[in-house]
Amino acid sequence: MKRFSSVMVCVAAVLMLGASVGSAAASEATVTGEKKESDRLIELGIETSAFTEPTKVHVFLPTGYDSDPARRWPVTFALAGMQNNYNSFANILNGEELTSEYPSIVVSPDGNSGFWSDWFNAGAGGPPMYETYVIDQLVDLIDDRYRTFGDRSHRAIMGISMGGYGAMMMAARHPDLFAYAATISGAVDSNNPLIGGTMTFAPTFDGGAMDAIYGPRLTEEVRWHGHNPTDLASNLRGIDLQVRTANGVLNPEIGEGDNPADSLSCVVEGGVYQGSTSFHETLSDLNVEHLWKDYGNGCHTFENFTRESVDTMEAFEANFASPDPDPARFNYRSIEPGFDIWDWQIKADPERALEFMTVEGTGSSIFLEGSGTTTVTSPAWFKGLKKVDAGSRTYRPAADGRITFKVDLGPAHTVQQYTPGASSDFESATVGLKPHAMVKITRSARTKRGVRVCARAIGGVVPKAKVKAGKRTATMKLGAKTRCRNLRTRSKPKSVSIQGRDTFGHTVRARAAIRR
Repeated sequence: MKRFSSVMVCVAAVLMLGASVGSAAASEATVTGEKKESDRLIELGIETSAFTEPTKVHVFLPTGYDSDPARRWPVTFALAGMQNNYNSFANILNGEELTSEYPSIVVSPDGNSGFWSDWFNAGAGGPPMYETYVIDQLVDLIDDRYRTFGDRSHRAIMGISMGGYGAMMMAARHPDLFAYAATISGAVDSNNPLIGGTMTFAPTFDGGAMDAIYGPRLTEEVRWHGHNPTDLASNLRGIDLQVRTANGVLNPEIGEGDNPADSLSCVVEGGVYQGSTSFHETLSDLNVEHLWKDYGNGCHTFENFTRESVDTMEAFEANFASPDPDPARFNYRSIEPGFDIWDWQIKADPERALEFMTVEGTGSSIFLEGSGTTTVTSPAWFKGLKKVDAGSRTYRPAADGRITFKVDLGPAHTVQQYTPGASSDFESATVGLKPHAMVKITRSARTKRGVRVCARAIGGVVPKAKVKAGKRTATMKLGAKTRCRNLRTRSKPKSVSIQGRDTFGHTVRARAAIRR
């Protein structure tokens, strides 16, 4: 039976810990070709600025996709391991058979040996830019081209070996894109010397220099921690997680042992077992809910990957049948100078050296911990409003309903984190957002016995709004839903007014002419 890698690649895997299935690619992606491999399997050719050469991706359509043109489908991204390609899922894991009853589009891109990351390249940056390709391009390209739900609650990501690292890394760095994530015998802790060593040498398989992915750990350790799933484990709270692995002991009961390379694959599985275990323990210490499945005996083989993949997709199928809602609050750490998370836009002080920043958000506030003057742009929550308080200052929302404000986190640290002289003193601040509610009078008309007034509040609630028409008054609670009130009066007032305070104590007023 064909294995995931030749004996030579298995030896390299022993030295560098990796082998699996295919995935990844780039930025400004354009489909340049489409080949129908079968009724359900499509191969796309893609050109993107994330790579120096065109790339390919396999798309597995679910059974029934063509027969039910009104139905929309979830999407599962399947990321391959080192020295594997976009077609490894099809050719090695028998992807068509594996997905024949799986109710999701499955996308398998090309990852080569790039660890699904944008390469540092000694400071020059990408290409290659695997994370940029998947996150900024491929997700949208698939949603635009196929009948998907196009939302987080119907999007999953999984990966084998290096792909497990990629799946958990992308889920941790972009938890607002994926609701479900699984690592299958994944190299999910680069702090492990075997896994870290693999990542140091991996670029050489693709013609790159050693340490091209994140740079030398001695001088660029923050970049390693800023992508490592175990260091970012707290970001995964709110995602349905699966951590699956075997222990690196040959298992003839599942068909292992027929190939001479199997014994070498056990060394690889033993290494990723260590990484998976430390990842699992970190998640447990942080009280991040996850499924932990230790299969016992098994190695880095087709047979082991198949049983783990079957179980993974069964769990995803149950997730899709009962989608999780988005979390009401989030906790997120990032080393990026600028990032978007849950529609918040964060820009670190331009004078700040590379370091972690922590952001916690709710529907009414944001907490930051870091250094320097940080620029924050809110989600588009305040469209149509004129004023929003952010901390002690008041801002006028932009046309799209966002406000932008600055948060003082003390002097910007000028020495990169984890290097000699770096500061460990971080400042924090919480900024509450308090919109000034507005009252909209939607109807004010005369009736036989007086005046009928209908109104609603935008951007908040006015618990006791005083409605006045002539000398007649009434009190009503105003919120997003329009409410009406009849005021009996013998006089014929020309206008109606509403006044009160929203839940933050802001005064609200509105006036409208009474229509006959």
